[in-house]
Amino acid sequence: MTDPCSRLPEATRAAVRALLLAELTAAGHRARAAGCTPETLTAVFEARRRSLEDG
Repeated sequence: MTDPCSRLPEATRAAVRALLLAELTAAGHRARAAGCTPETLTAVFEARRRSLEDG
C-alpha cells in the first residue's frame, strides 16, 4: 500500500506532523491528569493504530 502522505508537499507533511504531535502531547497531559499511567496510554494508542491499519 502506498503511503498517502508521500504525495503531499513536504511543508504540508511537516504541518501534519506538528499537529499530530500537539494532539498526542495534549492527550498525554489529559491522561496523566486523569491518573492514567504512561504505559496504559501507550497501549491505548497502539491499539488504536492497529485498528486503523486493519481497517
